[in-house]
Amino acid sequence: MLSGQPGAAARRWLGPLTIAAFLLFGLDTWLIAVQPLLPFDRPVELFVQSFPWGPFVYAMDFTNRLSGYLQLGLALVAIAMMFVVERRAGWLMAVGSLASVFDNVVKLSFARHRPTADLVKILDPTTGYSYPSGHAVFFTWLAFMLAAAIAPRLSVPGRVVAWSLAVLVILTACLARVWAGVHWPSDVLGGFLLGLGWSAFVLWIPERFLPAPSWSWFQRLRRKRVAA
Repeated sequence: MLSGQPGAAARRWLGPLTIAAFLLFGLDTWLIAVQPLLPFDRPVELFVQSFPWGPFVYAMDFTNRLSGYLQLGLALVAIAMMFVVERRAGWLMAVGSLASVFDNVVKLSFARHRPTADLVKILDPTTGYSYPSGHAVFFTWLAFMLAAAIAPRLSVPGRVVAWSLAVLVILTACLARVWAGVHWPSDVLGGFLLGLGWSAFVLWIPERFLPAPSWSWFQRLRRKRVAA
């Protein structure tokens, strides 16, 4: 996956995963359009907020604070690092980041309101629309794409650790948005499915559609400057 060639074995599950994630995302979107507050939204939200998370709340609070320009900066750093390690991996990371763009398009089109203080406890007042959760989209594509990029260079135990950390990051970010009272569980579910589906799709795309970026343009520019 680091070289942009996940191979036939990986594509056998990446394709179905893409289809399943987008179908479930469409179902979640349709259900919310029909019934703005789903039956499980408030019970799950209240359970997550009342559960004794202990020190885990610090991790959730940390992911909640990574928003706006901080998210953008983190994404740019991750993409730049992957370009240094392997150009194709950086290119795939850059394409994967488009999930956050799609998130904003859907959010503005759907215009679902966030939970209100008369229904849940609001720990982190936030403006803007609610569906899908931008944090869930962001941390899902970022963790998934990073794990897919570095796993091929690790040993088998290292790959298990990388993917386990990716799952932990995604789970933390998703729970954090519900725990803070800024998103309904269906918002977070939609964000996770959007990020997962797009990431799987990017890695599934045949290699010929994602050629490795060439440094020849920069080399020609440098030669011209030296000649001048």
